[in-house]
Amino acid sequence: MASTEGEFTYRSDGSPSVCGIYFISPPENLVEIEFTSFNIDCKSGLAVVVDGWEMNQQFFPSPEDHPKSIEDRLKNLCGRSPSKTFVSSQNVALIQHLIAIPGEGFTVRVRFLKNPQPCNVISMFKRGLYTVKNYGAKRNCSVSIIYPERVRLLSVDVGVTGHFQKVEAEYGIKSNCHRYLGTDDYVELAGGNGFEIGFMNVRERFCGLESNVGEQEVVIGCQHSSVRLVSSGQFFNSVTFLYSNLTEDEIGREDPNKCIA
Repeated sequence: MASTEGEFTYRSDGSPSVCGIYFISPPENLVEIEFTSFNIDCKSGLAVVVDGWEMNQQFFPSPEDHPKSIEDRLKNLCGRSPSKTFVSSQNVALIQHLIAIPGEGFTVRVRFLKNPQPCNVISMFKRGLYTVKNYGAKRNCSVSIIYPERVRLLSVDVGVTGHFQKVEAEYGIKSNCHRYLGTDDYVELAGGNGFEIGFMNVRERFCGLESNVGEQEVVIGCQHSSVRLVSSGQFFNSVTFLYSNLTEDEIGREDPNKCIA
């Protein structure tokens, strides 16, 4: 895993194994990848640039939450050196490669670019404070934390503040969003042992408007914790939350079945 800008070189030792370089930038950035040297024979090797991360055949962001299809997120490379740079749609990208001929390989120059509207994010930290927004757009945004976590909601504005609506009072937060607010917008807290939403167990769903939620927290003792904001495009949704890592005792007390969808 690489979390800094710079040049990275891989040269094969002849091992016929699939390997990968996982790039991660700060949440407010995108990852730009430029190949400055490239030597992979198409008969025995291949490199794939992935828009996002892939692990155990699961992708982040989940296919249903990404603006591109899986096919468009994968760029297969061999033979001639790529003539263009690749820019990720979120703060993570991946180069997977199988290079069986010793000495063959590549060098890439990696830069972090400013993302004016960060949506899907992987956090490399065990604790922190983050706000996820939809910026009024119809899209789903997930913050994936690759640790067991305690997630505490600090403020919620989901399914209430419309494009031309002035909100005079707080509604509080609700768990049955369609019933109470007539909206399909919500924030969900989930956990699982993989990246994709379909393999995660949803613990709670909330919507409403509350600037000081207080003690609303969810304990997620899984390999991955997720805060996912689902937005119809009718509202300016935002959620601010605090996350902190669990102790070994807290993880041990968690039911492992809660990490299976």
